[in-house]
Amino acid sequence: MNYKILFKTAMLAGEIMLRSGAETFRVEDTMNRILALSNLKTVESFCTTTGIFATLEHPSMEPITKVKRIDKRVTNLNRIHMVNHISRRLCEGKMNEKEAYLALLNVKHQKCFSKKTVAIFTVLCMVHFIALLGGKPVDLLIGTLAGVAVILLDYLMDGKRVNVFISNVIKSMGIAVVTAGMSSVLQGGNQSLIMIGSMMVLVPGVPITNAIRDTLEGEYMAGIARACEAFVVAMAIAIGIAAGLKFMSLVGNVV
Repeated sequence: MNYKILFKTAMLAGEIMLRSGAETFRVEDTMNRILALSNLKTVESFCTTTGIFATLEHPSMEPITKVKRIDKRVTNLNRIHMVNHISRRLCEGKMNEKEAYLALLNVKHQKCFSKKTVAIFTVLCMVHFIALLGGKPVDLLIGTLAGVAVILLDYLMDGKRVNVFISNVIKSMGIAVVTAGMSSVLQGGNQSLIMIGSMMVLVPGVPITNAIRDTLEGEYMAGIARACEAFVVAMAIAIGIAAGLKFMSLVGNVV
């Protein structure tokens, strides 16, 4: 068995899963199962929300240790599923470590949905949330415009290295400004309902869920980190909405 390829396979699997929004205990479990195929004396992996550490060691060989920094994370459950499928096939002996490594590379470089597709379904998601809350046609129209504003702001910030907090403040502020402005222009629309439905696409649902799951699995450091991440995003949304409404009230007073 090529231990170096096996180690690289485990690290790559952990990297893809963590970048795709998997829980830290799931990442560690997958990596440990892959590394255990080596049958070496020391097999260790440790994962946080921003990094992976792994070691393979045996008295007859030089230890293999690596640290991998994870700086960006998105939610991609399909990639997590694909990594799980590959790791299971590897552990069941249905593929060797080299085949698994190449399969994981394909998963890593697999193209996601285009920006146009993401933009369309982001707007549709916002509109459908408003409809579920009982929104009227005018609410759906304003929600569509708010969704377009979010997409445009996202495009403007793309590649500018804007941190998550500021990004969510700006996008939620855009929702509030468009909602308040268009409600005034159209002389209608339930502003609270529109803003609640629109901001649902920004709510950190996966981090909140992962924080609970990691905590219940005993991964307290990761659980607290993810809870803090969710709290920061939620606070950014609240600040952005408040700032947008305050701005529109000042504009209304001036006019």
